[in-house]
Amino acid sequence: MQIVDGAQARALVTLASARRAVHDAFCALADGDVVAPEEFAMVLPNGGELHVKGGHLGGPYFAFKSASGQFPEGGNSGFSVVLDAHTGAPAAIIDDGGWLTEIRTAAASAVSAQALARAESRRLTILGGGFQAAFQVAAIRDALPIDAVTVWSRTPTTAERFGDEHDAVAAETVADAVDGADIVICCTPSREPLVEFDMLRPGAHVIAMGADMTGKRELADDVLRRCDVLVADQIAVTRRVGELAHCPAQADRCVELGDVLTDRSPGRTAVDQITVSDHCGLGIQDAAMAQLVMEGIT
Repeated sequence: MQIVDGAQARALVTLASARRAVHDAFCALADGDVVAPEEFAMVLPNGGELHVKGGHLGGPYFAFKSASGQFPEGGNSGFSVVLDAHTGAPAAIIDDGGWLTEIRTAAASAVSAQALARAESRRLTILGGGFQAAFQVAAIRDALPIDAVTVWSRTPTTAERFGDEHDAVAAETVADAVDGADIVICCTPSREPLVEFDMLRPGAHVIAMGADMTGKRELADDVLRRCDVLVADQIAVTRRVGELAHCPAQADRCVELGDVLTDRSPGRTAVDQITVSDHCGLGIQDAAMAQLVMEGIT
């Protein structure tokens, strides 16, 4: 069994390769060619979270990852376990500290933006100024010709710091941050809606990825009700723990990202449509990252 450290993982996986791998994983999910079990998650009394997710994309390996975060005395951490699909024996432990989770989460947003945002999108807004927000901005910039980024955080000093570090302009309110944005990424642990429909410009694409556990939400009900196209990474998951959990009546008109990517569903059909993509993060993304690493070391 091999031990792959964080430096090795970062050398083997780029924003572009992660984006391609996640794109292909969503397509495979739509095609029914994956094993994608439900995640295991828990929240400790101190607010710390644990997520265990995994899957099999049909290759020689399957994998699961453990990721933790929001602990009061620590940052994000994690590792992946890769197993041989023929024998079930462990093939590798990827001790990446949670980096692969961060990059695969951002890669999904980039895939969504490429598929659903207007081609002329140039203005990006990120709500949240944490570790994942930095990956989100980098991934969107790598995928699209973004020339302006605005950031909002509940803590003004966090927004200012993020702006200085990532060439972004800090906004004082959510409404100010969202005003005129082509792409809005919600990247917070909020349990109250942040974005309302009337804040959005015609043609905006919204990616909500902070609601990944019961009780979390970032979008007001009217965003899901009034948007023109509603997409989920996987409807069954987002109905349980994502934005759809708070507005379940909209699930019937929701389509999955993989179906958009494989042309089973149309996605955006007009430049003035407002599109929404609800992401909870899937085990197939983690399997895709593990597969990328294994391809690089074998």
